[in-house]
Amino acid sequence: MTGFNRRMVGCIIVTAASAMALGCSSEPPTPELTAAAASAQVSQRWAQDEMNHFTVSLHSDSLIECGVKNDLWKMVETTDRGYKRAAYQLTDKGNKAFFAIDLKESGKGHEITLRGPYRLEVTQIKPGSEPDTRNVDFRWDIDWDKAPAELKACVPKFEMSGNLVGLFRLNGLEWKFISYSKPDASPAHP
Repeated sequence: MTGFNRRMVGCIIVTAASAMALGCSSEPPTPELTAAAASAQVSQRWAQDEMNHFTVSLHSDSLIECGVKNDLWKMVETTDRGYKRAAYQLTDKGNKAFFAIDLKESGKGHEITLRGPYRLEVTQIKPGSEPDTRNVDFRWDIDWDKAPAELKACVPKFEMSGNLVGLFRLNGLEWKFISYSKPDASPAHP
């Protein structure tokens, strides 16, 4: 065997041993969760009418009157143990734009729970508190161009947004969207 052939055989043996050692020594690498993949999973849930009801709080002296005038909600009185209570309830028309309402006579601290449609922007992906989890910070806002006229009639566009943290867990080789939490709270565990 010539010197060249010995070197060639030696290179082949070293290359084969390296390839075998790499193939047998470790598990497949953990796939990265990308902003596009996280956004797609959240959007898919929204399209299935899952996890897409976000509550906003706002102050408005005209919200109640506007909603009544546009047939979004109406005053309903109930009697419980001799006491009369009055509250606003969504109408059929209001149910198309809102999931729930909690309106205050004072005009401060109204809470409305929206149905969407939403736009989503992933702002950060970071490791979660448990192994194989990721926390995905994102900002949502109403897609005003696609929002129903019922929503646009009485609520201000600039208050229809918020921030949430999505918890994702690695399941095999795929990331799965699990739950939401508020940015200042730790993510909810399923």
